[in-house]
Amino acid sequence: MLKSNFKRITLYVLFFVLFLLSLEIGVMSDSSLINLLRGEEIAVEIFLHSRLPRTMAVVLSAASLSVAGLLMQAISRNKFMSPTTAGTTDAAAFGLLLSFIFLGNQSGIIQATFAFVFALVSTILFTSIINRIRIQDVVYIPLIGMMYGGLISAMSTALAFRFEVMQTLQAFNLGSFARLGNFTLVYIVIVPLIISVLFSTKFSIISLGEDFSKNLGIRYNQVVFLGLIIIALISASTFIAVGPLPFIGLIIPNMATSFFGDNLKKTIYDLMVFGATFVLFCDIISRLVIYPFEMNVSVTISLVGGSVFMFYLIRGVYGGKNGKSLA
Repeated sequence: MLKSNFKRITLYVLFFVLFLLSLEIGVMSDSSLINLLRGEEIAVEIFLHSRLPRTMAVVLSAASLSVAGLLMQAISRNKFMSPTTAGTTDAAAFGLLLSFIFLGNQSGIIQATFAFVFALVSTILFTSIINRIRIQDVVYIPLIGMMYGGLISAMSTALAFRFEVMQTLQAFNLGSFARLGNFTLVYIVIVPLIISVLFSTKFSIISLGEDFSKNLGIRYNQVVFLGLIIIALISASTFIAVGPLPFIGLIIPNMATSFFGDNLKKTIYDLMVFGATFVLFCDIISRLVIYPFEMNVSVTISLVGGSVFMFYLIRGVYGGKNGKSLA
C-alpha cells in the first residue's frame, strides 16, 4: 500500500511540474509565469489565449486517449488493442477527408461528426472480425489491426489523389498542439471521460468475459456498445483538434496497470494523469529540441512510444512461449 501511494504521489508531483513547465515554455519572454503573477497585460493575454488552452489540450487529449485505449483493451480482453492498432484513427481520418472533399471547409462539429461515424463503424467492424476469428496468440492482434488500418489509409490516399487533396491529407496526419485553433472540439472529450468514470465498474466487469458479466446482471452488449461509442468519440474529437497521437492508447494503459493494477474504478484517474504526464513530457521535448522552432509532437511520441511498444510486444511473445498471456 505504501509503495503504491509513493508511486501515485510521485506521478502527481511530476505531472504538476511538467504542467507548470509547459505553461512557462514559449518564444516570448514577456509571458513568463513571473510576469503573469505581476499581472502584466501581455503575459495575461498570452497565458489565457495561447499557453493555458494548449496545455489543457495536451492534458485532455492524452487523458482521453489513455482511457479509450483501456476501454478497448477491456472490451476485447487484449492488451494490444488500441484506437491506433484497430484502425479507429485511420477511419476518423477517412471520414474527415470525405467531409472536406464533398462539403468543403465546414465547421468543426460537422467534421467531427463525419470522423465519429466512420470511427464508430470501423471499430465495430474490426471488433466483430477479431471476435469471430478468435486468435489465440495476442501478438497477432496489432498486426491484423495495422493491416486493417493500412487498408483504410490506402483508401484515403487513393481518394486524396483522385480529388487532388494530398497536402490536406498530409496535414491531417500530423499530430501537433501548435496547430490548435478551435479548442471546443478538445473539450468534447470531457463528456466521454465523465461517462467512463461513472461506468468504470461495469467496464471492469466486462473485461472478465461475456458469461461472467451476464451472471452478475450486466447488460454486456449495451455496455460494450457504450464503450465503442466513447472510443469513437474520443478518437474523432482528438484527431480533428490535434491530429493523430500514436501509441498513447496502447502503451499508457499497459504502463499504468503495471504500476497501479487492473481495477479500472480505482485507477482510472491515475491512468488519465499517467497519460497526460507522458504527453506533456513528449510535448516539452518537441518544443525544446529545435527551439525556438517546434517539432511535431507525434514524432516524439512515436520514438518514445514505439520503443515502449516493442518492449511489451517482445515480452508478450516470450510470455506466450512460457505459457503466459497478456490478454
